[in-house]
Amino acid sequence: MSYQDQSEMRFSSDMSSFLKAVGYIGLLALVIGILFLVLGCFRISSYAFKTYESIDKIPHNKVGLLLGTSSLNSNGQPNDYFTYRIIAAAQLFKSGKIDYILASGDNLHHSYNEPRQMIRALIKAGVPSDRIVADFAGISTLDSVIRARKVFLLKNVTIISQDFQNERALFIADKYDLNAVGFNALSPNYGFFSKVAIREFFARIKCAFDVYLLKSQPKFLGKPESIGKSALPKEMSNKPKKLTSPLKFITDNAKILKEKARIAKYEPIAKKTTDTAKMIRKRVEQAEYEYYIPEARVPENKIDKQQIEVLSEEQTEALEEANEVASESLNVGTSNTYIDPNIPAKPNLQANPD
Repeated sequence: MSYQDQSEMRFSSDMSSFLKAVGYIGLLALVIGILFLVLGCFRISSYAFKTYESIDKIPHNKVGLLLGTSSLNSNGQPNDYFTYRIIAAAQLFKSGKIDYILASGDNLHHSYNEPRQMIRALIKAGVPSDRIVADFAGISTLDSVIRARKVFLLKNVTIISQDFQNERALFIADKYDLNAVGFNALSPNYGFFSKVAIREFFARIKCAFDVYLLKSQPKFLGKPESIGKSALPKEMSNKPKKLTSPLKFITDNAKILKEKARIAKYEPIAKKTTDTAKMIRKRVEQAEYEYYIPEARVPENKIDKQQIEVLSEEQTEALEEANEVASESLNVGTSNTYIDPNIPAKPNLQANPD
């Protein structure tokens, strides 16, 4: 046997060994992958223990997450899955087990709008419209659950759907820190190998990949939204939490008040005919005490508009009294006691009878 033939035999042997190793590795990866998927599906199925079928036994949660589906089948007939979910959500609300319903579904184009269909059906079932919140970006079960946590800020929720979808939704919720329970709506009896059952099998495989390997996120998130009295995250602000001083009126100015008090102090007090020096001095002291308000005695934020109005009214009354006294003194007096130099003297008719 020639050297070339020996080389070809060794190459064929090495290639065969390599292909066998690759085959073994591929087979091992396939077995591990199948085992991973089987365990993942079993893990999803284990969340059946967190679902309820009795309204009396299920705990109360503020919000119920209603997972969407079409109201009609492909043949145009009513979809029983949709109808039973609406009935279940309405029963939970009327029984006081939930206070609000978050209707989450697909709305990728105008001709297909699951949340709108659910809202109309819920209102017909007796749920008030102000207790229904729409999530138009619930494209998949994963999107609906994660958005309930990250967009609608829910920490506790009751998921409403059929049992198979509830198990998947609870599995996702557990991985994204959402405390959830499921309420199982009735399931139509379409057989074990129905189209829905086959679809659910592949949906669980995809769910295991999304959660464990891909760490998938919703296609759309957005700004946080509140349901009921849920608190929104507080925005950062430099404004003080409390007012540092009371609100002031435009006229609450200490400088203006001091100026008016100064005018009132030096403005003469009208003298009445019966006033004595002692009485006038007492009135002046009282006016100084009441209306001259030094800044040290009354803080700026304690002076209000009412004090300014009282001061103006008292000054006006004093001026009116002064005018009245002056007029009375002119009317009571005779020509021998007072002569106004601005008025010309009247002629004496008795001295000149002609």
